[in-house]
Amino acid sequence: MNGAVIENLSNRKLFGIFVVLLCVQILFFLIGAIYAPSPSTFMEFEMIKCHDSSKGITNEWFHRENCQLIDDLSQFTPSSFDMREIVFVAKMPHARDGIELEYSPWFQFLLGVLHVDVEYSEHFKYVEHAPLSLEVRMGYRTKESGKNDWQELSSTNVSRILECSIKDEDKKEGRSYDCDMLDLFEFGSSNYPFYLVNIRIPINQAACRYNPKSPNCQIGKISELRLIEIHQNGGFTLIWLWMKTLLTPIVSGCLYWYWRRIHQLARNPLLLEKAILALGLSLAILDFPIEWISLTLRVPFLLLVSDLRQGLFYTILFSFWLIFAGEHLIDDTTRNNIMSYRFNLSFIITASFALLIYDLVERGVQLYNPFYSVWASETGSNIAYFTIFVGAICTVCYFAFLFYKIVKVWTTIRRKRAAQLYQNSENRRLKVEGVIYRFKFLMLFTLLCSAFTILAYFMKQYGEAQLHSDDARDGFLTGSTSAFFTGTFGMCNIYVLLLLAMYAPSHKHYKGASQLIDEEDDEIVDDGTHTESNALTTFLKPNTD
Repeated sequence: MNGAVIENLSNRKLFGIFVVLLCVQILFFLIGAIYAPSPSTFMEFEMIKCHDSSKGITNEWFHRENCQLIDDLSQFTPSSFDMREIVFVAKMPHARDGIELEYSPWFQFLLGVLHVDVEYSEHFKYVEHAPLSLEVRMGYRTKESGKNDWQELSSTNVSRILECSIKDEDKKEGRSYDCDMLDLFEFGSSNYPFYLVNIRIPINQAACRYNPKSPNCQIGKISELRLIEIHQNGGFTLIWLWMKTLLTPIVSGCLYWYWRRIHQLARNPLLLEKAILALGLSLAILDFPIEWISLTLRVPFLLLVSDLRQGLFYTILFSFWLIFAGEHLIDDTTRNNIMSYRFNLSFIITASFALLIYDLVERGVQLYNPFYSVWASETGSNIAYFTIFVGAICTVCYFAFLFYKIVKVWTTIRRKRAAQLYQNSENRRLKVEGVIYRFKFLMLFTLLCSAFTILAYFMKQYGEAQLHSDDARDGFLTGSTSAFFTGTFGMCNIYVLLLLAMYAPSHKHYKGASQLIDEEDDEIVDDGTHTESNALTTFLKPNTD
């Protein structure tokens, strides 16, 4: 039978590989720290107020050139009670230093949150948890279109809950409430260079008299609307895509080499080998730079595809860690059987399926209605935060359980070594000692990689939650965190490549029960009945005497 590369590779070659991988890992961190900008950035727009004498009948687009500007809403007297003649307008992006900026496909996604400025008033009182209803139109134009030739991208009614607070000493006319940010829109790709947003806040006076809790009846005195738009930095996208582009052929080639080594054996692949193969395949899918397509084609579902690929990789990675530790822990009657892990894997599969449903609902609806958000309502926000909280708790518990299993494996190694190892010949003792040290290194690397992967996942989820909150402008994803994400991404690739290389069947063969097999003339004994390719699992096999 074949031994694994990890048990047959010389110490000098193994040390050289580790040094190279360490240098590559440092390079990933340096790329993010030196060359990559922050993952996301924002633009803030104070929406201008325009007077529409037609009250929306003409379906006209309002922008700065045709706007009858309303300087101060408190000085404006509407001609009707429905307030539909007031239009809040924002053109994105705004001009800077007299130059008209434009959005690029490199931005990958666009997220908009709305800040409502509410003034304290004795006549128009704000009531807590006030329902807010907005009539929103989103238009776009291309570089070839005329300056004011806007095409409709989406038009819908948006319902949100307005959460504001004010201190007792600030309850004076003209003072402002402190209001939470409201989700407005999210695009999974940046398809057009220019966007135009028109917002109306209609009030149904008859509905207010019948039910004071009707939309816009308790929102108080609104003075301004401010739009904060957040997008992925083009420079970060460029670095990220080039890393994935360079890693894809390397991972694919190593995966193919590992698959050939496995299928050249005169036996069926083992569970651990299948798990490594599945992990490598999921990494190849994650690394494939499909985002290049969005630079030339309109791909609104790209954000959903990215979430699905990442979810697949995390699911297989977490499952692999359990199998990797468990295959060196359980006895021969249950080893190499996926059903032995059904209880542990069921938690991972259930959590992944729940997050998949959540993501399909959130991202799926946004494909045709970018103004939909699960964060829009109080119930939806609670569910979203609850999902993130449960996910964080589950990942911490998972990491603790994984750490427990690895410690148990190390305890088993120490007990076995004390009981059996030094009863063997000097050559076999040195051989197995070397395998043990190498396995311990991989276990330590597994702990380190799992810690950084789980931390990166949690921080990404936390950062996305910040984008939907008052911390959107100063959140984690808009800070200088590129080095952490590029370093973690590189670590995951290095870890999987190391597993593919170290656990592939070696080209050296066992031909007898006690034949010398390696260049160091170390002796290793095979009992003729064991089915594992790893010498360490042979060593950990429980006594049957």
